[in-house]
Amino acid sequence: MGTAEREGLKEQLRAMAAGRGDGIDLDSQDRWAVEGVKDPVAFFRHLALLIPEDSILYFEGDEVVPDAVRFYEANRAHNAVSVVRDMIFPVPEVFHVTFGTSVTEGLLELLSRHSWLKCFCHVKAYHEEKLVFAFHDAFDGSELLISDRIAEESIIRFCTSIGVKPRRERNENKRDPEMLRRLLWAMDNPEKVRQFWPWWKKALFFWKK
Repeated sequence: MGTAEREGLKEQLRAMAAGRGDGIDLDSQDRWAVEGVKDPVAFFRHLALLIPEDSILYFEGDEVVPDAVRFYEANRAHNAVSVVRDMIFPVPEVFHVTFGTSVTEGLLELLSRHSWLKCFCHVKAYHEEKLVFAFHDAFDGSELLISDRIAEESIIRFCTSIGVKPRRERNENKRDPEMLRRLLWAMDNPEKVRQFWPWWKKALFFWKK
């Protein structure tokens, strides 16, 4: 990591610790965690089983291909709200897209031409200004987290359709800005850290839930 990148990361750490990048997050008392969701085509094809059609999809990525950007902008939601940001550095490209049948078809067509990694890193959805699912590092081994606001029958139907099983758990999604401040301190004071390993790799995305 060069000097400019390091300073850019530190600037974003300060901003995130100060509250910039905040927005709606999973806030239900309980949530559903789903492992093994690795097929983006199956996920989007059956997503209407999980969320209402007037929901808004939130995509976050880095160096998103122009084809995907054009699609997102063509379907941009005009009633978007702020969503808590997952990626710290580099500053991600963010898109809010109105969900519906035509968008589903467009996403499937887009994914037939590009890897999802070129279209987004993280995907979420919200409805009536409440986050209904969060998928950090989507399709790359991370858990899909679903709000308890979604009916259990809908969650089971969706999961069955894509061949996975959900489990219910307490929602401990509490991000601690102090973690970012400690990370910033470590970057500013490497000589005081016993073994200074590349903290920036951990800071590329969001702090642990």
